Amino acid sequence: MKTEGLEVAASKCALGLLQLDDLIQVGVQALEHGCDSPSLRILTGLNASEAEEARRMFDQALSELDLKVPSKRDAVMHLARGIAKESLTETTEAYLGAKRIWDLTLHASSEEFPELDSFVYAASEWEDRLEDRAPFEERIIAAARDLVNSRGSTPSRSP
Repeated sequence: MKTEGLEVAASKCALGLLQLDDLIQVGVQALEHGCDSPSLRILTGLNASEAEEARRMFDQALSELDLKVPSKRDAVMHLARGIAKESLTETTEAYLGAKRIWDLTLHASSEEFPELDSFVYAASEWEDRLEDRAPFEERIIAAARDLVNSRGSTPSRSP
C-alpha cells in the first residue's frame, strides 16, 4: 500500500498548507494508489461544503491506516526531504527547491532547523549575489543529498 500521498497531505495539514476541501481529492488519490479504509471511502464521497467532516474523516482514515498528522517539525522535515529529492532529480531547480524549503521553515517558526540552514542561506542570498550562484547551487545540491540520505525525522506512524 502506497501511503506517501497521505503522508504528504498530513504534513501539509500540520503546517496549515492544505485547504480542507482539498482533502477529498487527497482521499481519491489515496484510493487510486491502493490505500483503503472505511473513513477514506467516506471522505471521497463528501463534497466541498463538508470541509469540517472531511478533516474528521481524513484524521480517522490516517488512524485506520496506522498514520497520524506529524508534529510541525516532522512535517517540515518530511516535506523538505521530498523537495530535496526533486532537486536531486532536477525535477525542481536547486534554487527554487531551496526557496520552498526556506518557506516551509517559516510555517514552523517556533522550531529550529539547523539541518536546513544551507537551503535557507542559499535562498536568502541568491538574488543579491549573482556571482555566487554556481557555488550556492553546488551547496544546495550537496545539502539535498545529505538531507535525503539522513535518518532524521520521518513521517509519523501511530504507536
